[in-house]
Amino acid sequence: HGFLVREGDALERLAEVSKITFDKTGTLTYGAPKVVAVKSFCPAWTEQSLFRLTASAEQRSEHPLGKAIVASYKQQYRDGLQMPDQFHMIPGQGISAKVDAYEVAAGNLELLSAKQIDLPDSMREEAASYLENGSTITYVAVSNKAIGFIALSDTLRQDASDTITHIRETNVTPVLLTGDNEKAAGYMAKQLGIQEVFAGCLPEDKLKHIEDFQNNGNHVCMIGDGINDAPALTRADVGIAIGAGTDIAIDAADVVLMKSRLSDVPAAIRLSRATLRN
Repeated sequence: HGFLVREGDALERLAEVSKITFDKTGTLTYGAPKVVAVKSFCPAWTEQSLFRLTASAEQRSEHPLGKAIVASYKQQYRDGLQMPDQFHMIPGQGISAKVDAYEVAAGNLELLSAKQIDLPDSMREEAASYLENGSTITYVAVSNKAIGFIALSDTLRQDASDTITHIRETNVTPVLLTGDNEKAAGYMAKQLGIQEVFAGCLPEDKLKHIEDFQNNGNHVCMIGDGINDAPALTRADVGIAIGAGTDIAIDAADVVLMKSRLSDVPAAIRLSRATLRN
């Protein structure tokens, strides 16, 4: 099957799991989002200059959305990007960086709120139309003023829907824990038939939800691939990492899906139960 079990008792713990919590980006999706729109709401910034500034700021980002912005810019334009002079990654929110003399913040609404940056109604309304279609929005601010946003769209893994169905057949409840906004998370969950959805999760929120499930008598498995998922992978009764994920997520996991196939999850559950029966 191509999954690596790092310690023997992980199989025993996996056999007793009653809830499986999934990250979205890179786990239920391919983690290769593409930019579908760049919108500027500041006359001083054209859409291309906004795109270039954000891509420059994101060059040191490890997050799939940051990498996608950089890759999409390079694919669309030939002029080079400038490395940021300063860079700070804010888990679950986005990034802040200094490019030329510009103080750039790029991320979700939580990032803007934390930095006390107001979002104009016109920007909020236009972003809503992309959110309705399941896109993820990266808002961009310069010198603590929101100037526009970049909309990205990801693709569901081909085996995601069948995997959720097979997990249900093992009497395990699938749960979506994602840093995405409520509309994008709800859109994705509806496509997959996942009933329990927790959106806007910071890494500590994922930990809290897992602990709540455990306190209610559930044995919890967490499946993820990103740097934001490592604490949750460690806290869960069993952590499963997608093999193509970040090294830190793989190091934190009990089981690694070496072929990055989501469909191996129900197979791992069945194997663990058969092993325990033996």
